[in-house]
Amino acid sequence: MATYHPSDELLMQFAAGQLADALGIMVACHLEACDQCRQHNRRFEQLGAELIDENSTITVSDTLLEQTLAQLSKRARFEATASNSAATSLPKPLSRFVSTDFEKLPWSGFSKNIQEFTLPFSDKKLTAKFYKIAAGKELPAHTHRGNEFTLVMQGAFEDSAGTYNAGDFILADDDVHHQPKALPDCDCICFAVMDAPLKLTGFWGKFLNPLMR
Repeated sequence: MATYHPSDELLMQFAAGQLADALGIMVACHLEACDQCRQHNRRFEQLGAELIDENSTITVSDTLLEQTLAQLSKRARFEATASNSAATSLPKPLSRFVSTDFEKLPWSGFSKNIQEFTLPFSDKKLTAKFYKIAAGKELPAHTHRGNEFTLVMQGAFEDSAGTYNAGDFILADDDVHHQPKALPDCDCICFAVMDAPLKLTGFWGKFLNPLMR
């Protein structure tokens, strides 16, 4: 059972269909495994339906149909890139876009201890990635230039603020300075969505920060 959850504000935006693709998919993945947040989400959906019922006349944009069709087309293109066989280790909202299990992904990185995989629904505003931290290893010390949402998919990691297990949903911003470390029993895989690159604060920061995307 998850200990850390999306905020009510984020769940309300999800229920109203107001989240960008990457963040909406992350919230959907958390909801798949979290009874507590599913209940909250159902209440927000019900509240939205009641508000619509109270307004007999709703004015919509002249371009609403065109925008809706464009969104459906974009999602169809994403789904077409995935294999017909679902990735069994992935939540359903992600298995539409990733055609294989974690172990078979084309991971990349500076070392085998810390690797990443960029997800196909990244866009100009939000970058979505999987991060894999080898068991017992840690990321470089860093802070954030913006917001980073993280969903633990497998294993667990810890920092000075606590321990985060599979299913936990965490928000870090520019007030957070930490050095996440995977617990020693297995590799930790996280799904991260960020609106700005990380900012390394250790020795290597001045060399690697210009390369961060």
